[in-house]
Amino acid sequence: MGIVAFNWTEGNNNQLTLLMNRDNWENRVISGASWSRNGQILSGRCKANNGTWFGITKRGRVAFLVNTSLLLDRVKANSGSELYPVRFLEGNMSPDQFANEVRLHEKQSNERHVYSLIVADMASSSMVHILKPLDTKSDVIIETVPFGVHTLSSYEGLDSTESPRDLRLRGLFSQMIGDLGNIEKSQMEGIAGRFMYDVAGGRDAVFLQTRDEHPSGNLGSQHFGTTSTTALVVKRTKEVMLFERYMEENGAWTKHHFAFNIQ
Repeated sequence: MGIVAFNWTEGNNNQLTLLMNRDNWENRVISGASWSRNGQILSGRCKANNGTWFGITKRGRVAFLVNTSLLLDRVKANSGSELYPVRFLEGNMSPDQFANEVRLHEKQSNERHVYSLIVADMASSSMVHILKPLDTKSDVIIETVPFGVHTLSSYEGLDSTESPRDLRLRGLFSQMIGDLGNIEKSQMEGIAGRFMYDVAGGRDAVFLQTRDEHPSGNLGSQHFGTTSTTALVVKRTKEVMLFERYMEENGAWTKHHFAFNIQ
């Protein structure tokens, strides 16, 4: 699962401002954000299939994903919607071209996934939402993302008006965007902590931490909840700032800061 709030702008100082939480079962091992071997892609990875839920490249390609597979723990090696962000980030297709390729692939493969995927190219100011709403059908909905404040979640897709969690995050995020001007690197951790996890005691609605029976039926009771928070700002000067807080396998939280320029 997961939840995202982002501001995609046409004329402000910041071209893209994003906050994202990833949620999964404790048995699902993820790695923190790091650079790919060629030094071009910054992303975390799911070790089960080497896919990702978020990534950005030095060319200004961005992809982020939320899905229900993590809630049901349906993750297989070399399969799953988490591979789509990797393919977009590694490739050269425009967001529109890639969306149509995903639609064709879903019809041919008939994989049982439900997800919302955003792919964007900062250089061309192009952003597309790819939604697969049902696991029983291969239908894929493609829409251009307009400029403005948006939320993204697993079941409701883009800009849900029904989910209390989405509405809560949208309200918090809209307030933040209105209060902030030119965001600096020193602010990134504070922004993430204030809106995506409550550093004072975890009472925010967008941060999940529960315990339940694992859906497989043979792993017993496990923790399910937020295992990483990402804050991203892409400025019109091509400066990129990223802050990440993610949970290690031992339950400890690790923080990373990254800064680079789009080439």
